[in-house]
Amino acid sequence: MQDAKSDETRVETDFPQACGRVTDCANGRVTMSPDTPDTVPGNGQYHFLTRVLPHADALKLRIEWPQNNETELPGFDYPGNHNFGKVLDKVCFRSTDLREWHRIESAVATPMGAEVGLAPAAEPVYVGIGVPYACARHGELIEFLRAHGDCEVREIGRSRNGRAVHGILFPPPSNTACRGLFLVQGYQHHSEWAGLYALDALARGLADGSVDRGGFAWALVPCLNVDSLFGGWREDLMYTHEGSGKCGNFNRDWRDFEYPEVKAARDFHRTAAERWPLRHALDFHMGWHSPEKSGGGLSVFVDGSVPPEAAARERAFAEVFFEKVPIEPFAWQVTRPDRPNFASWVGREFGALAQTVEVSRFVALDAERKPCAISREYYESLGPCAAEALKSFHHP
Repeated sequence: MQDAKSDETRVETDFPQACGRVTDCANGRVTMSPDTPDTVPGNGQYHFLTRVLPHADALKLRIEWPQNNETELPGFDYPGNHNFGKVLDKVCFRSTDLREWHRIESAVATPMGAEVGLAPAAEPVYVGIGVPYACARHGELIEFLRAHGDCEVREIGRSRNGRAVHGILFPPPSNTACRGLFLVQGYQHHSEWAGLYALDALARGLADGSVDRGGFAWALVPCLNVDSLFGGWREDLMYTHEGSGKCGNFNRDWRDFEYPEVKAARDFHRTAAERWPLRHALDFHMGWHSPEKSGGGLSVFVDGSVPPEAAARERAFAEVFFEKVPIEPFAWQVTRPDRPNFASWVGREFGALAQTVEVSRFVALDAERKPCAISREYYESLGPCAAEALKSFHHP
């Protein structure tokens, strides 16, 4: 037990994916903040994960969220998100193994964030904001898929720091004519764990048959930004990019293709589309932080930027999507043909529908479409539900 130690030693912040720093310790209370650069505004401070060491006495952990909303870093162009601290008490989670996560329902709001009370514990306890996806789980997913012979697991490239980027191909049943191809990818931005959970569940379901392929082929890139999955912000191009004056944002690189991960995904998608006609593409992200809006939704074309029938088709899919997928029904107009993001690239490259899925960080919808707390199970459910929406829309 560690009760004789000072407050400073009751937390650990040096392990894969850790991203918390101690700012103050006094009287059994440890105050922490996200360990990201001070130059990053509140809307970029999404990542907090620390390990609380064994302690014989009750301990209070206060998490304070950065409130600045200005930065000189290019690419952080989402003002108004500095108020995430106002909902922080809804998304405090604990775990003993980085796999099973439980919301800390006793968390209380503070003027700058949230405070949680931790009972005496003989084993380390992890505390995170949101539901972190363990980096080891990604490797386990790849091994699981390799063990199933009815899909192709490819190392499609290497990250900037040398880690493998994987693409997964699921062909349609051999005895049926292919109805087309769906592209689904996720995790372009660090800490956007919802997409990883969704694609993990989708890939496993397509592999073991619990998700019907529906006569379609499926091409998945579950984790594009593999460096930030393992290294947090310290290995994320959003913060560490140098040389060109650009923000290293993978979702702003689908025109210049400056980063090896994006090139690898581009070539993988192109190869899949050469085998089967592309019908639709979805790109999973996690949305902004605001007490007034959940941050969930689906992008659609801006009116007037494409022929009316194209915009109408995206909006028609949005109706099916929100019927099948438990995300707040909010469709916002950001899909423009000239944007350098993934969805716009798919439209330019293949002339197919492609949309960004934003998942809320602090509110889910239950079976009756009423707001409820987020959970790992909720994020996992989104992948198979999105698959049902795609199949239903393209082959009712």
